[in-house]
Amino acid sequence: MEKIIYDVLKKIENNSYEAYVVGGYVREKIINNNLSFDIDITTSAKPKDIISIFSDYDVELYEYGNVSFTIDNYKFDITTFRKDMKYSNNRKPIKIIYIDSLEEDLKRRDFTINSICIDKDDNIIDYYDGKKDIKKKIIRSIGDPYEKLEEDALRILRAIRFATIYKFKLEENLKNAIIKNKDLLKELSYERKKEELNKIFSSKHKKYGIKLLKQLDLLKVLELKNIDNALYNNDIIGIWATITDINYAFTKREKELIDKINNLLNENINDPLVQYKYGPYPISIVSNIKRLNTKKIIANYEKLPIKDKNEIKITASEICDVLHKKPDSFIKDIMSVLEKEILLGHLENDNDRIKEYITKNFK
Repeated sequence: MEKIIYDVLKKIENNSYEAYVVGGYVREKIINNNLSFDIDITTSAKPKDIISIFSDYDVELYEYGNVSFTIDNYKFDITTFRKDMKYSNNRKPIKIIYIDSLEEDLKRRDFTINSICIDKDDNIIDYYDGKKDIKKKIIRSIGDPYEKLEEDALRILRAIRFATIYKFKLEENLKNAIIKNKDLLKELSYERKKEELNKIFSSKHKKYGIKLLKQLDLLKVLELKNIDNALYNNDIIGIWATITDINYAFTKREKELIDKINNLLNENINDPLVQYKYGPYPISIVSNIKRLNTKKIIANYEKLPIKDKNEIKITASEICDVLHKKPDSFIKDIMSVLEKEILLGHLENDNDRIKEYITKNFK
């Protein structure tokens, strides 16, 4: 265990409370031996006690008594042993009570692989056989999976996300519970669904994750279409562009890119005018989706004589001088012609050549 984590646990214990690291840090240590900087701690100390113990730090108190602070690069999220009594909208607990039992606290968590604890001396506490399930490579619910998913529908996607990332199987009862409760996903925000799906689509095992989404009949309820397109792209926006409509939570910039990608799918991607119009990012995404030679297509884009209208080697005032006219809307029309002629290789992007062309064609 890293010294910073040890010191935090020790500090809590020195104030006569129990404290254990739980969740992702422990799971990653056991499965991949990876170092995580997000540290979840469960403790018998109440939130006010934690705030007092760590008063030297910039401590934040959240809605359900979670206390959070950062030491160096480590973000600590500390919760008191608790029991969730009532859930709202199949998502959030709206009533909790603090308890004295670690075992009971761990019982409220979602999957066995997330219920393993370690103390400051690296001793493992594993009431629900999480290590055994890791060895079996299985995602299993703690307790009745039907109840767990009804409490929090996001657990449906979390189960698939963990199964995808670690290439684990879903335990049979959990699979059946997901299929039965799939319509609960309609109640979740698009933002939360997108967060989980992004992790599935970003995984090196995303093919397996997509297979699970199909097997569990979740595509319709998640409003996903053309899901196999996700297999041919490693770019998240590129994936989203062709597998859903714009109901999910996208920024203005992301929406613009999605529109570009969908429009480009109907264009000739090898046309220099098309490449110039859309640019390298949408081009690379669409060439991946169409399973074309992306490297070659991008190389052709790089050979374009101009990448932007501002690179045309003549100014508006020079055009006016050549034509002996005052500035007007004709300048925009001429620049559009020059842009096209240069891109098609009919005109060299050279100031003298351009002036000659203007004199010949517009005077």
